[in-house]
Amino acid sequence: MVRDIVVYPDSRIDLVSSDVRVFDDALHDLIEDMKDTAKANNADGLAAIQIAYPLAVVVVKDDEGNFLELINPRIIKKKGWVPSLETTLYLPDVQRTIHRYESISLIYQDRDGNQHALQAEGALSRRIQRKFDYIFGGSFATKMNAKERKNLEKELAYSGVVGSFDSNAPVSGREYFKSMMTKLLVLEFLTLFTPLFSFEQSTLQMFYTFNVYATVALILLNIGYFAYAKYEASRVVSCTGCQVVSFMSVSLKFLALTLAMFGASYYILKPLL
Repeated sequence: MVRDIVVYPDSRIDLVSSDVRVFDDALHDLIEDMKDTAKANNADGLAAIQIAYPLAVVVVKDDEGNFLELINPRIIKKKGWVPSLETTLYLPDVQRTIHRYESISLIYQDRDGNQHALQAEGALSRRIQRKFDYIFGGSFATKMNAKERKNLEKELAYSGVVGSFDSNAPVSGREYFKSMMTKLLVLEFLTLFTPLFSFEQSTLQMFYTFNVYATVALILLNIGYFAYAKYEASRVVSCTGCQVVSFMSVSLKFLALTLAMFGASYYILKPLL
Protein backbone atom coordinates (compact mmCIF):
# COMPACT_ATOMS: atom_id res chain seq x y z
CA MET A 1 0.00 0.00 0.00
CA VAL A 2 1.28 3.46 -0.91
CA ARG A 3 1.42 5.77 2.12
CA ASP A 4 1.54 9.55 2.36
CA ILE A 5 5.04 11.04 2.65
CA VAL A 6 5.89 13.37 5.54
CA VAL A 7 7.08 16.64 3.99
CA TYR A 8 8.46 19.94 5.31
CA PRO A 9 7.46 21.69 7.56
CA ASP A 10 5.86 18.65 9.23
CA SER A 11 7.81 18.27 12.51
CA ARG A 12 7.03 14.56 12.84
CA ILE A 13 10.24 13.94 10.91
CA ASP A 14 12.17 15.11 13.99
CA LEU A 15 11.09 12.18 16.17
CA VAL A 16 13.89 9.78 17.09
CA SER A 17 12.81 6.32 15.95
CA SER A 18 12.43 3.43 18.40
CA ASP A 19 14.11 0.07 17.87
CA VAL A 20 11.87 -2.74 16.65
CA ARG A 21 11.33 -5.40 19.33
CA VAL A 22 8.66 -7.58 17.71
CA PHE A 23 9.23 -9.10 14.27
CA ASP A 24 5.74 -10.03 13.14
CA ASP A 25 3.28 -9.61 10.28
CA ALA A 26 2.68 -5.97 11.23
CA LEU A 27 6.37 -5.26 10.63
CA HIS A 28 6.31 -7.17 7.33
CA ASP A 29 3.30 -5.12 6.20
CA LEU A 30 5.11 -1.90 7.14
CA ILE A 31 8.17 -2.91 5.10
CA GLU A 32 6.04 -3.72 2.06
CA ASP A 33 4.21 -0.39 2.38
CA MET A 34 7.58 1.39 2.52
CA LYS A 35 8.71 -0.35 -0.67
CA ASP A 36 5.44 0.47 -2.44
CA THR A 37 5.70 4.10 -1.35
CA ALA A 38 9.34 4.35 -2.44
CA LYS A 39 8.49 2.93 -5.87
CA ALA A 40 5.49 5.26 -6.26
CA ASN A 41 7.71 8.26 -5.50
CA ASN A 42 10.64 7.05 -7.61
CA ALA A 43 12.82 7.04 -4.50
CA ASP A 44 15.94 4.94 -3.91
CA GLY A 45 14.97 4.28 -0.32
CA LEU A 46 12.78 5.23 2.62
CA ALA A 47 12.88 5.35 6.40
CA ALA A 48 9.75 4.41 8.34
CA ILE A 49 9.38 7.88 9.86
CA GLN A 50 9.00 9.26 6.33
CA ILE A 51 5.58 7.62 6.30
CA ALA A 52 4.97 8.60 9.96
CA TYR A 53 6.05 5.40 11.70
CA PRO A 54 8.78 6.21 14.27
CA LEU A 55 10.52 2.84 14.05
CA ALA A 56 14.14 2.07 13.13
CA VAL A 57 13.30 0.53 9.76
CA VAL A 58 14.95 1.42 6.45
CA VAL A 59 14.52 0.11 2.94
CA VAL A 60 17.14 1.14 0.39
CA LYS A 61 18.05 -0.01 -3.11
CA ASP A 62 21.36 -1.79 -3.57
CA ASP A 63 23.57 -1.36 -6.63
CA GLU A 64 21.40 -3.85 -8.55
CA GLY A 65 18.18 -1.98 -7.75
CA ASN A 66 16.90 -4.52 -5.22
CA PHE A 67 15.63 -3.32 -1.85
CA LEU A 68 17.69 -4.02 1.24
CA GLU A 69 15.65 -4.25 4.46
CA LEU A 70 17.58 -2.81 7.41
CA ILE A 71 15.97 -3.16 10.84
CA ASN A 72 17.59 -1.54 13.91
CA PRO A 73 20.72 -0.63 11.89
CA ARG A 74 23.91 0.64 13.53
CA ILE A 75 27.05 1.96 11.85
CA ILE A 76 30.05 0.38 13.57
CA LYS A 77 32.86 1.60 11.31
CA LYS A 78 33.29 4.45 8.83
CA LYS A 79 36.06 5.69 6.58
CA GLY A 80 36.81 8.78 4.49
CA TRP A 81 34.70 11.75 3.42
CA VAL A 82 33.10 12.51 0.07
CA PRO A 83 30.77 15.30 -1.12
CA SER A 84 27.28 14.11 -2.03
CA LEU A 85 24.72 16.14 -4.01
CA GLU A 86 21.44 15.11 -2.44
CA THR A 87 17.69 15.51 -2.68
CA THR A 88 15.04 14.28 -0.28
CA LEU A 89 11.30 13.67 -0.40
CA TYR A 90 10.97 15.65 2.83
CA LEU A 91 12.24 18.78 1.05
CA PRO A 92 10.88 18.62 -2.51
CA ASP A 93 12.89 20.51 -5.16
CA VAL A 94 15.79 21.16 -2.76
CA GLN A 95 19.34 20.07 -3.59
CA ARG A 96 22.31 20.39 -1.27
CA THR A 97 25.85 19.02 -1.13
CA ILE A 98 26.40 17.08 2.08
CA HIS A 99 29.64 15.40 3.16
CA ARG A 100 29.21 11.68 3.80
CA TYR A 101 31.45 8.81 4.82
CA GLU A 102 33.03 7.15 1.81
CA SER A 103 32.50 3.67 3.20
CA ILE A 104 30.65 2.26 6.21
CA SER A 105 30.28 -1.04 8.01
CA LEU A 106 26.97 -1.70 9.72
CA ILE A 107 25.03 -4.33 11.59
CA TYR A 108 21.28 -4.76 11.27
CA GLN A 109 18.44 -7.25 11.60
CA ASP A 110 16.22 -8.61 8.86
CA ARG A 111 12.42 -8.77 8.97
CA ASP A 112 12.61 -12.01 10.98
CA GLY A 113 15.02 -10.63 13.59
CA ASN A 114 18.17 -12.34 12.30
CA GLN A 115 21.42 -10.42 12.72
CA HIS A 116 23.50 -9.41 9.69
CA ALA A 117 26.54 -7.31 8.83
CA LEU A 118 27.11 -5.24 5.71
CA GLN A 119 29.95 -3.21 4.26
CA ALA A 120 28.87 -0.47 1.86
CA GLU A 121 30.93 1.80 -0.34
CA GLY A 122 30.31 4.54 -2.87
CA ALA A 123 26.73 5.34 -3.86
CA LEU A 124 25.23 2.60 -1.69
CA SER A 125 27.05 3.93 1.37
CA ARG A 126 25.69 7.42 0.75
CA ARG A 127 22.14 6.15 0.14
CA ILE A 128 22.15 4.26 3.42
CA GLN A 129 23.51 7.24 5.36
CA ARG A 130 20.79 9.51 3.98
CA LYS A 131 18.11 7.18 5.34
CA PHE A 132 19.89 6.87 8.68
CA ASP A 133 19.51 10.65 9.13
CA TYR A 134 15.78 10.08 9.55
CA ILE A 135 16.15 7.36 12.17
CA PHE A 136 17.90 9.75 14.53
CA GLY A 137 15.59 12.69 13.79
CA GLY A 138 15.78 15.04 10.83
CA SER A 139 16.80 15.11 7.18
CA PHE A 140 20.05 16.20 5.52
CA ALA A 141 19.23 19.69 6.79
CA THR A 142 20.38 18.41 10.18
CA LYS A 143 23.89 18.14 8.71
CA MET A 144 23.96 21.84 7.79
CA ASN A 145 25.27 24.59 10.03
CA ALA A 146 22.91 27.17 11.54
CA LYS A 147 23.49 29.74 8.78
CA GLU A 148 22.85 27.23 6.00
CA ARG A 149 19.62 26.08 7.65
CA LYS A 150 18.45 29.66 8.08
CA ASN A 151 19.12 30.40 4.40
CA LEU A 152 17.19 27.27 3.43
CA GLU A 153 14.27 28.37 5.62
CA LYS A 154 14.21 31.72 3.78
CA GLU A 155 14.44 30.00 0.39
CA LEU A 156 11.48 27.78 1.22
CA ALA A 157 9.52 30.68 2.68
CA TYR A 158 9.95 32.65 -0.56
CA SER A 159 8.42 29.68 -2.39
CA GLY A 160 5.43 29.76 -0.04
CA VAL A 161 6.44 26.98 2.40
CA VAL A 162 6.90 28.48 5.84
CA GLY A 163 8.60 26.45 8.56
CA SER A 164 11.79 26.14 10.58
CA PHE A 165 14.61 23.75 11.33
CA ASP A 166 15.75 23.12 14.87
CA SER A 167 19.36 24.26 15.18
CA ASN A 168 20.09 21.29 17.42
CA ALA A 169 19.67 17.61 16.72
CA PRO A 170 16.20 16.75 17.98
CA VAL A 171 15.96 14.29 20.88
CA SER A 172 12.92 12.29 21.87
CA GLY A 173 11.51 13.28 25.25
CA ARG A 174 11.78 9.62 26.25
CA GLU A 175 15.55 9.96 26.32
CA TYR A 176 15.37 12.40 29.25
CA PHE A 177 13.52 9.82 31.35
CA LYS A 178 16.05 7.15 30.41
CA SER A 179 18.97 9.45 31.16
CA MET A 180 17.68 10.30 34.64
CA MET A 181 16.95 6.65 35.46
CA THR A 182 20.42 5.63 34.29
CA LYS A 183 22.08 8.27 36.48
CA LEU A 184 20.13 7.19 39.57
CA LEU A 185 20.98 3.53 38.97
CA VAL A 186 24.68 4.37 38.65
CA LEU A 187 24.59 6.30 41.93
CA GLU A 188 22.86 3.40 43.67
CA PHE A 189 25.45 1.02 42.29
CA LEU A 190 28.28 3.15 43.68
CA THR A 191 26.78 3.10 47.19
CA LEU A 192 27.16 -0.70 47.23
CA PHE A 193 30.92 -0.23 47.60
CA THR A 194 30.66 1.92 50.74
CA PRO A 195 31.23 -1.07 53.11
CA LEU A 196 34.76 -1.24 51.70
CA PHE A 197 35.53 2.08 53.36
CA SER A 198 35.51 3.16 56.99
CA PHE A 199 32.33 5.22 56.95
CA GLU A 200 30.48 6.00 60.17
CA GLN A 201 27.13 4.33 60.72
CA SER A 202 25.32 7.64 60.20
CA THR A 203 26.92 7.94 56.76
CA LEU A 204 25.91 4.40 55.85
CA GLN A 205 22.38 5.23 57.01
CA MET A 206 22.40 8.25 54.71
CA PHE A 207 23.44 6.09 51.74
CA TYR A 208 20.74 3.51 52.49
CA THR A 209 18.09 6.23 52.84
CA PHE A 210 19.21 7.68 49.51
CA ASN A 211 18.74 4.26 47.89
CA VAL A 212 15.21 3.99 49.28
CA TYR A 213 14.23 7.40 47.87
CA ALA A 214 16.08 6.66 44.60
CA THR A 215 14.09 3.43 44.21
CA VAL A 216 10.80 5.30 44.64
CA ALA A 217 11.97 7.96 42.16
CA LEU A 218 13.01 5.29 39.65
CA ILE A 219 9.60 3.62 39.79
CA LEU A 220 7.86 6.97 39.24
CA LEU A 221 10.22 7.87 36.39
CA ASN A 222 9.61 4.45 34.84
CA ILE A 223 5.86 5.03 34.91
CA GLY A 224 6.41 8.51 33.46
CA TYR A 225 8.65 7.09 30.72
CA PHE A 226 6.06 4.57 29.55
CA ALA A 227 3.18 7.08 29.70
CA TYR A 228 5.14 9.73 27.80
CA ALA A 229 6.34 7.20 25.22
CA LYS A 230 2.76 6.25 24.39
CA TYR A 231 1.75 9.93 24.27
CA GLU A 232 4.66 10.83 21.98
CA ALA A 233 3.85 7.94 19.63
CA SER A 234 0.14 8.85 19.56
CA ARG A 235 1.05 12.28 18.18
CA VAL A 236 2.51 10.61 15.11
CA VAL A 237 0.50 7.48 14.38
CA SER A 238 -1.70 4.97 16.15
CA CYS A 239 0.53 2.94 18.44
CA THR A 240 1.45 -0.37 16.83
CA GLY A 241 2.23 -3.61 18.62
CA CYS A 242 5.91 -3.08 17.77
CA GLN A 243 5.94 0.28 19.54
CA VAL A 244 4.09 -0.89 22.66
CA VAL A 245 6.40 -3.86 23.10
CA SER A 246 9.44 -1.64 22.50
CA PHE A 247 8.39 0.78 25.24
CA MET A 248 7.45 -2.06 27.58
CA SER A 249 10.77 -3.81 26.99
CA VAL A 250 12.74 -0.72 28.02
CA SER A 251 10.43 -0.11 30.97
CA LEU A 252 10.77 -3.70 32.23
CA LYS A 253 14.54 -3.54 31.87
CA PHE A 254 14.76 -0.46 34.07
CA LEU A 255 12.30 -1.95 36.56
CA ALA A 256 14.40 -5.11 36.84
CA LEU A 257 17.56 -3.04 37.38
CA THR A 258 15.77 -0.90 39.97
CA LEU A 259 14.66 -3.94 41.98
CA ALA A 260 18.09 -5.56 41.66
CA MET A 261 19.86 -2.43 42.93
CA PHE A 262 17.49 -2.03 45.86
CA GLY A 263 17.77 -5.71 46.72
CA ALA A 264 21.55 -5.48 46.70
CA SER A 265 21.39 -2.37 48.86
CA TYR A 266 19.04 -4.08 51.33
CA TYR A 267 21.30 -7.11 51.75
CA ILE A 268 24.62 -5.24 51.70
CA LEU A 269 23.96 -1.95 53.53
CA LYS A 270 20.99 -2.77 55.75
CA PRO A 271 22.85 -5.30 57.96
CA LEU A 272 25.53 -2.68 58.70
CA LEU A 273 23.03 -0.22 60.25
